[in-house]
Amino acid sequence: MISLKKIKESKFFEPEDTFQAHKLWSKTETRLWTINFFIGTCVLYASRAALPICATVMAQEYGWNKANSGTVLSCFFWGYALTQVGAGKCADRYGGEKILSFTTLIWIFLTFFTPQLFDISYYLPFNSLFLVMIVRIFTGVGQGFHLPCMASMISRHLTLTEKSRVFGFTLGGTHLGTVIAGGIGSILLDFFGWRQLFQFVGILSFIWWILFKRLVANKSIRSKIYNLGEQYPKPYFKAKNSFDSLPLKENPNNKGNNNKINQHISLPPVEVPWKTLLTHKSFWAAVVAQYSGANAYYTMFSWLPSYFHDNYPDAKGFVFNVIPSLGIVVTSIIAPTIAAKILASGKSVTFTRRIMEVFSLLGISICLIIVSLTSTTNYIVPVLIFTMAMSFRGLHHGGVAVNVPDFAPNHTGAVFGLFNSFSAVTGFVGVYFAGKILQITGNNWSLVFLFTALQSIIGAIVYGFLGTGNRII
Repeated sequence: MISLKKIKESKFFEPEDTFQAHKLWSKTETRLWTINFFIGTCVLYASRAALPICATVMAQEYGWNKANSGTVLSCFFWGYALTQVGAGKCADRYGGEKILSFTTLIWIFLTFFTPQLFDISYYLPFNSLFLVMIVRIFTGVGQGFHLPCMASMISRHLTLTEKSRVFGFTLGGTHLGTVIAGGIGSILLDFFGWRQLFQFVGILSFIWWILFKRLVANKSIRSKIYNLGEQYPKPYFKAKNSFDSLPLKENPNNKGNNNKINQHISLPPVEVPWKTLLTHKSFWAAVVAQYSGANAYYTMFSWLPSYFHDNYPDAKGFVFNVIPSLGIVVTSIIAPTIAAKILASGKSVTFTRRIMEVFSLLGISICLIIVSLTSTTNYIVPVLIFTMAMSFRGLHHGGVAVNVPDFAPNHTGAVFGLFNSFSAVTGFVGVYFAGKILQITGNNWSLVFLFTALQSIIGAIVYGFLGTGNRII
């Protein structure tokens, strides 16, 4: 047994105050970390997409109704939402590298062994959903640390102009992961069964974790950091956290070195001024937009496989599990570039964020209204409409998705954790109530989509008038 005393004495979770934590990445390091983060978010969402893809088959095997399926799909987000704020604060204090190294193993383990744990739950003498819910909640807890840790690392190692571009690009991996899970998952589902999808994703995720650990432990990068640190006076390297390359006060004894130092380190942030943030109308406008857009995304993400199984039983799983997600893969990757071009044309950050987010939310709502009013026997028609809806969602990566570094550049990890928790709430509220609506109304999918569209319209109006790209704290 490992004693609590030994855990407390461990240096693994000591606050970071080394030079390594604060140096801006070089171009090579930025490329390596960007690729690694992109792959990481890819496998993260492949793991998350596995259950929705298999939900119908699993419901038949375990005897779940729509309300049960909604509970199983949504309880993941209970754990996910609860960890967001704490995840961001831990990443800012102890370093995203350390936290991510540990928490990733939790969800990888639970993903790989999901089939075995669900089978055990089915044969328990009490409520068979209990263990299923526990597994999903703790999978959410493990995954809840990923994006806040990534945001914290990006913020402390990149300049303000690079943060949004890199963060927006790496978030594009989330949707590629959905495509991979949908494509390969449909094949595995047809030929081998649903259990193999979880194990396949678990293995892929573990391979990424190994690559992540190798990048963290890269001795050549560390040696360059430490060698550079020895050239400057120690007082400049005592900061515990750092996000922006802010100008340092001129030291009269060190005039020649100040410019060089400014290229590599930044001043530590003070405590997050939560009162200022939480009483600012533009922050809540961003929250409303984040919530409404995430609600639309998670509703489609979690329920589309069931929608096609119910309404188009002969539809090809490979088509409806993959095609809609391809649209968002493309637009989420190009959205940061579109936003950058708008900024380069002379428009303000506020205008850029508003236009990208409003187009995203209104586009989604129009598509959902159209599909709710469309009656056809050809499943390709709704596939194309949902592809358009998902494509509009991708524009979010030039809008609210990268808004936190704009209004909280020195506190990105902690604030992003809080901010992302609002979108996570839609995972267990929106997804759960969609299942309830379907159960009560006898699978009235039009009602689900119209209600979701209404929320997206509200989000577009609120953010269009009150959203900002200016600094709040």
